Amino acid sequence: MASGEHSALPGGIRRRELKALFTLYPVFRRYSRDRKKTREEKDGEWNYRRQRNGERAVDAFIKLGPTFIKLGQVISARPDLLPREYLAAFEKLQDSVPPADFALVKPIIERNIGDIDTVFDTFNEDAISGASLGQVYRAVYRGNDVAVKVNRPGVKENLKIDLIVIKRLLKTGKRFIENFLYFSISNVIEDFSSRIFDEANYLKEAENIRRIRENISNREDVFIPYVIPEISTEEVMVMSYISGIKITDIDSLKKGNVDTKRLAWKLDLLFMRMLLRDDIFHADPHPGNLSVTVDGKIILYDFGMIGSLDKNTRFQLLSLYDGLVSEDPDAIIDALLGLNALSPAANRGVIRQSMNMIIAGMQGKNPNEMEIRELLEIANSVIFEFPFKLPRSLVLYMRMSSLLEGICMQLDPDFQFVKILREMLYNEGLLQELYRNQIEILAGKAVKAIEKGMDAIPLLKRQLEDMSVPVKQRDTSRRISASLFLGFVLLASGIFYPRFPLLSGVIIVLDLVAFAAVILKK
Repeated sequence: MASGEHSALPGGIRRRELKALFTLYPVFRRYSRDRKKTREEKDGEWNYRRQRNGERAVDAFIKLGPTFIKLGQVISARPDLLPREYLAAFEKLQDSVPPADFALVKPIIERNIGDIDTVFDTFNEDAISGASLGQVYRAVYRGNDVAVKVNRPGVKENLKIDLIVIKRLLKTGKRFIENFLYFSISNVIEDFSSRIFDEANYLKEAENIRRIRENISNREDVFIPYVIPEISTEEVMVMSYISGIKITDIDSLKKGNVDTKRLAWKLDLLFMRMLLRDDIFHADPHPGNLSVTVDGKIILYDFGMIGSLDKNTRFQLLSLYDGLVSEDPDAIIDALLGLNALSPAANRGVIRQSMNMIIAGMQGKNPNEMEIRELLEIANSVIFEFPFKLPRSLVLYMRMSSLLEGICMQLDPDFQFVKILREMLYNEGLLQELYRNQIEILAGKAVKAIEKGMDAIPLLKRQLEDMSVPVKQRDTSRRISASLFLGFVLLASGIFYPRFPLLSGVIIVLDLVAFAAVILKK
């Protein structure tokens, strides 16, 4: 029986569960030991034994087949779950699986779009690529070269069985896992379960393609295949075929006189614009999903794994990055709170102290000279040590950024992610947008501080109304001056409120006392 192919009967589920249990149990034991030691260590040294254990874990996921490969790709962006040595191993886990025999694939195609010989002018039965959930063939449709993407045989049934097995294994191991880790893994699996079927639904992928092309068509010089809707279904997608050189085939690119340094710059800019400007971004830029035309234009493939950031998440992400390059632990913590990645109940002082130690350990490097991996190393170390809960949008961003930088560094060993991002933030107005948002938030907090101070005014008014002694004309002027003074000081306290809430409260109270003294003075 091949990996991932098994009967849908209860006995089949049980056999699959036993296979997964015996394969993953030694992986789990090594992982538990490595996780504990990582949290205890303070030197931050790379551990090659843990690296080897991470590689053995990847081998186990590959052995268990397509569903586990996809799950491994997801956790490759979870620094809250995996030590960094494991992360490095799982980042190399690409979605590449030998294609199924065409005799099993042909019925799927013909069930969805009709007789192959009738629909297509020609059809090559040798798959040009194989992945966890589907495989791709070349064909000619009405005189045009096309790519035909087809679900793997039994993919949805196998996914259902494997998800049952994974959840049962997690339930079995609950007693051996600390509560925080159990809930984190459980959340990962629930999220994975809710979206993995979307990746096998080619109608949804076709919609992703349409949206991304619409976003970038007037901005980027990039090729994205066109979907042919009349012969595309949930299980089969037919799209224009665009040939190119694999983006990590550096020798072929240089032989074709492609400027790899400029290509790295264009690639990074393309994905960062999608992330920071658009409502949707390609979240899986591994080398198998990127090619280059002979004249140096980028080709994007596979739009099954996509991410999206709302306005607040995008703003907090920019704030997090700004805090990292500024070496400002408070700004980092504020951004993580804004991303809902850190519980408000977390001990801020302890986290700040840990961040300061990590930043100090960067050996005095200028943040402007760091690359995204080094910057994320700071975040990853803190995230792994404390109970964070990473939102899916942030996880996909971290995965995208890590994969992207790896490719860019192959294209250009001198590639500087920070430099390009800074240029983009400045030249395209994103930095101004960040500061404008910060000012709006600051103003909102100032207004709230003023409103809190004004709550005391009715009490003063009531006391004045109860006074029987008439107020002289000169007292009116005094009240006007006091009122203006009150307004200015309340505004000042509002400005201090975001960083010094206690100081703001003291200012308000003292000002109200002074205000009352002036008003009530005869």
